[in-house]
Amino acid sequence: MAIGVGLRIGRIVSTAVVASNEPGTPDPVVIARDTVLHIGRDESTFLGGSARADDEIRTLTGFLSRVGDPAGVSASDGRVYRAEDAMATAIHCLLTECHPLPTFGGMDKDSDPGYTATYPSHWDPATVATLRAALDFADLRHVDLVSDAQAAATWYASEISETPGQLVGVYHVDDVGSTVTLVRSGVPVGKAFRVPVKNSPSPAAQLASALGSFGWLSDNLDAVVVMGDGLVARDRSHIQEIANSLATKLMVRSLVGPGPEQTAALGAAILAAGFTPARETKKTRIGLPPSYDETDVLTGGIARLKALDEPYETKKSPAAVVTTVDAHLDSDVPDDEPFEAAEGRPDTMRIAVAVLVTVLLLVVAVAFLL
Repeated sequence: MAIGVGLRIGRIVSTAVVASNEPGTPDPVVIARDTVLHIGRDESTFLGGSARADDEIRTLTGFLSRVGDPAGVSASDGRVYRAEDAMATAIHCLLTECHPLPTFGGMDKDSDPGYTATYPSHWDPATVATLRAALDFADLRHVDLVSDAQAAATWYASEISETPGQLVGVYHVDDVGSTVTLVRSGVPVGKAFRVPVKNSPSPAAQLASALGSFGWLSDNLDAVVVMGDGLVARDRSHIQEIANSLATKLMVRSLVGPGPEQTAALGAAILAAGFTPARETKKTRIGLPPSYDETDVLTGGIARLKALDEPYETKKSPAAVVTTVDAHLDSDVPDDEPFEAAEGRPDTMRIAVAVLVTVLLLVVAVAFLL
C-alpha cells in the first residue's frame, strides 16, 4: 500500500493527513479543521469553517467525549444526536476534503489507499466498539481504528527510531487530564493509565508508575513521545517542558511530536500506508508535516481559540447567551477538574471582604465605647 490517510477528531481541532511510504515522494499533506460540525437545511454537513447563515440550521460540537453516552449531545437548535454518529460524520467530512487524493506514491499504479482514524487512548473497549459500529453504519467500514498512542508510537517508529519493535511511552496531556500508554512493537501494552488534573502527580511519576505496574524501569523505554489536545496543546512551550522534565528525571529520550496535535493523525497515515512498527527496517522517512502555526487551513480558529483562553484560565460565566461552539466546548470539560483552582478565587475574595468588614465593625465598636 503506497498512500495512507490518517484522521483524528480532536476536542478543538481535527486533522487529516495524506502520506506516502514510497521513497522520493513529497512530505505529507495536512488538513486541519475546527471540530465544529455544521448541518444544513438539506442535512448536508461540513466540518469547521464559518457558519453559512443562509443554509445552516444547526451546529454540533463537544461530541468527542460523549461517544457511548446514551444522553447524546445537543445541537444548537436543541436537537439531540448520538455522539458516535457525529464522530462518524466528522470523519466522513474530513475524508471528503482529502479527495481527490494526490497521484504520488503509487496511486497511478492502481493501488488502493488505506484509511485509519484514531480515538482517545483511555477509551474502554465498549466505547471503541460503539464508534466502530457507527462508522460501519455510515458506510465507513474501510476506515480502521487505532488509539492515539498507537498512532503516535508509529510516528516515532517510522520517523525517529533506528530499531523496530521498541517499547515506547506516550504521554498525552489535554485540558482535563493526562493519559500514559506503553506501546511495544506497535501494540499497546495493557490499558492506558488516565490521570485527572486534580492533585495529579508529575508526568515522570505517572510514567514511572505505569512502567512499574508491568515490572519495567525507564531503562526499558526506547523513548517517550509527548503530545497534546485541546487548549493546553496551544502552549507548545508547556508541552516541551513536560518532555524536558521526563528526559531529566527518567533519563530517557523524550520528544514532542509535530503539532503536537498532528502526531496521531500523521502516525495513523503512516499505518494506513502499510508501515509495520514491529518489523520495519527501511530507513526512508515519510517526512514531517508543517508545524501547527504554518498549517494555514485552520478555519478562523486562531482568533476563537484566543477568545477561549480567558474562560480556560478563569472559567468566567457571562450572563449573556454564548455561542453554541463555546457552550459545548465548556460542557465538554468536567466541572471538578481543570477549573477548580479558578473557581476557588471568588470564595477567597468573599472571605477577605468578610474579614475586612468584621475588623471595621470592631474598630467602630471600640471607638463608640471610648
